[in-house]
Amino acid sequence: MNVFQMLRLPDLVSLLNLICGISSIAVAAQATVQAATSQTAAQNGFVLALILLLIAAIADGADGYIARRFKGGELGEQLDSLADAVSFGVAPALLIYLQFGKINPLVGDPDPLVAVFPVFYAICGVLRLARFNSMAPSKTGFEGLPITAGCVMLVTYMLLSEDFVKIDFLLALTLCLSILMVSSVNYPKIKNVRILAFIASIFGITMLLYLYNIEYMRIFSILPFILMLMYIFSPFFKIPILSNLGSKEYRNKELRIGKEKQ
Repeated sequence: MNVFQMLRLPDLVSLLNLICGISSIAVAAQATVQAATSQTAAQNGFVLALILLLIAAIADGADGYIARRFKGGELGEQLDSLADAVSFGVAPALLIYLQFGKINPLVGDPDPLVAVFPVFYAICGVLRLARFNSMAPSKTGFEGLPITAGCVMLVTYMLLSEDFVKIDFLLALTLCLSILMVSSVNYPKIKNVRILAFIASIFGITMLLYLYNIEYMRIFSILPFILMLMYIFSPFFKIPILSNLGSKEYRNKELRIGKEKQ
């Protein structure tokens, strides 16, 4: 069968995810070339590369929702994982290296650590996806931090003002996210459409502010950064808003508890 005949609507959204990931890598590479002649153009290009990864994250969330509403094809799960490996594993690793790995400010030489940490992140992300594909799906949560969440955590941090983005903290964050992805920590699977729509709208406003004013976007990026921190720490502090509040299962459970108390 022709591979194009096997594609379904969720697969097209997964391809959008992949296209955004590849485009992000290309834009970041172009920004690195521009850095030799114009720092402003290079910074704007790098920010655009990060914004493309946010679009990829929205597409990744949308394809799961669409797949639940419409029948998915045979390619669905494999295509989604391959797209995630590029957009949320390889792309952020390359962006970190291209932006921060060129020169060690102390000695003026290439900094090997800024290559090692992103590579480790990409490897852990691919291992996370491989484990996910080999296990029976869970309706309630994920074992290990989802690779999409790890990428968005890095992106929202790098979108902050340059005064806040420090390479030491970025490398430490990259290492922590890498470990969490391959860990056995249980992360909640957010099914509540209202929460998902709210998160998507926050990302959407961030992208619109990029088109309007980059400085405003950097200030607003504090909000999605805090939201991602809440999700990262949710298994350890049991943050209610990031559990399945409002989901059908949660409402049914509350109704049963209410009836038992009557």
